[in-house]
Amino acid sequence: MADPAPETEAAEATPRRDWAGVFRSLVLPLGLLAIILGGLWYWDARGEGANINDARYGTVELPPERNATDRSPAVEIGRAAPDFLLETPTGGELRLSDLQGQPVLINFWASWCAPCRAEVPELVAAYDRYRDDGLVIVGVNLQEADEKVNEFADEFGIEFPIVIDRDGELRNVWRLGGPFDGIPTSYFIDASGIVRSLFYGPMREAALEERLAEILEERAG
Repeated sequence: MADPAPETEAAEATPRRDWAGVFRSLVLPLGLLAIILGGLWYWDARGEGANINDARYGTVELPPERNATDRSPAVEIGRAAPDFLLETPTGGELRLSDLQGQPVLINFWASWCAPCRAEVPELVAAYDRYRDDGLVIVGVNLQEADEKVNEFADEFGIEFPIVIDRDGELRNVWRLGGPFDGIPTSYFIDASGIVRSLFYGPMREAALEERLAEILEERAG
């Protein structure tokens, strides 16, 4: 009598070949579709491609006469802040070094960032309290379209200046998030353009007030 084992093995092998065919014909295309859709969502959220970046904008050289130290600019406490020139979402532009003479808070954010959204009311309130004392808050948006940025500003009643880092160049120059590589990230710059403090993550009122006091007192002194 013939050994039935080969027939059994063949019968068992057939379903395995069928499952491999299903994987190739169904699962792989669905996976590729998910990757494509995820990529489209990501680019849409960032507003990438909505604006063509002008080569004039981004990090620019800090004029020597505006460097109050004997060292090159760097995002470090006690160093002159790196200079930048960026567009506003309303068609203007802003250069950081033009703000010297006033204490400045630079805040990097994006509308899709939940911690950024949680932090914004604190920044709006602080600006209302100290704008008459010369405080300037500059919100640096990361790579979103003008329309998204303006909608965000309207939603939270933002009155301080907002600029857009369209190609993300400042992310590396300013070392956003430090070891955490994220936003929001904030930098406190005194009236002479020197970095006095920084903060990674969303700030509450106490942390914000403590750091603002440093640059406001520097100006008063």
